[in-house]
Amino acid sequence: MATCTDRITKEKDESMTKPNWLELPIDLTMNILQRLDTVDILRSARNVCPLWRNIYKDPLKWRTILIRGLDHPFRIDRLGKICRCAIDLSCGLLEDIRIEHIGTDDLLEDMAHRVSHLQRLQLFKCDGVKDEGLAEFVKTLPLLEELDYVSRRGHISKECVEVIGRCCPLLKSLRLDTEGCCHSVCHGHGEAIFIGKTMPGLCHLKLFGIVLTNDELLTILDGCPLLESLHLSKYGCYYLNPDLVKRCQVQIKDFKILQNFQGVDYECSLGVEGDILDIDFLSLVYLNFS
Repeated sequence: MATCTDRITKEKDESMTKPNWLELPIDLTMNILQRLDTVDILRSARNVCPLWRNIYKDPLKWRTILIRGLDHPFRIDRLGKICRCAIDLSCGLLEDIRIEHIGTDDLLEDMAHRVSHLQRLQLFKCDGVKDEGLAEFVKTLPLLEELDYVSRRGHISKECVEVIGRCCPLLKSLRLDTEGCCHSVCHGHGEAIFIGKTMPGLCHLKLFGIVLTNDELLTILDGCPLLESLHLSKYGCYYLNPDLVKRCQVQIKDFKILQNFQGVDYECSLGVEGDILDIDFLSLVYLNFS
């Protein structure tokens, strides 16, 4: 039978082995917290100790929000509430938000006019976001500089692309990826031409699953003189004149046509040897389709 002294010794040993979060250097604490996504912070991290809770009372700590829908065992509506709570905590200072899988038109409507300082928007496979909802949302984002839109619903409408260009005059980086939808690469819908017509300040452009015509690519090259990088998928380039593609190689510092692109790997490295489509292959395809 354990004595009173044994119990005291055991409790003392346990207290010495348990981490005291308050003793962590503030730099290490911030390094830990920066690695967490928004759901982890709101559900767990800010309840660890009073210090962490006070840290997350500061609206400046909510300038970046990350919601990974598939990483948490919660329903979409629950994750939507968590996202809304984080936006409230930002007090209008939100600059960067990434929403994976759980985005809806209703969520974007609730965010509108509360995130007017937003500079970066990433929507990854949010089936609940329609073109109309996205178009209405970007109308409230005059400071937006970067937009990443990965969709499984098929092509993005040309009306939506035009609204993005006209309502976001500071846009510097655009990614439109509909390659996850197999039928979206079968034919063009005219959306790309509005990139060249409405986005003169664009520096970085990635188009996957969007079939380009020669006129559309020419409009982009002429209408986006600041373009430094252009990444396309092979599915969107079958009808391009090889001479126009060669102009891209000369005019654009970072120009790539990718043979394989996995939309699931959102942060995949572009330009790995073996993933670039050979210009001779493009020439052969163009001759067959001409």
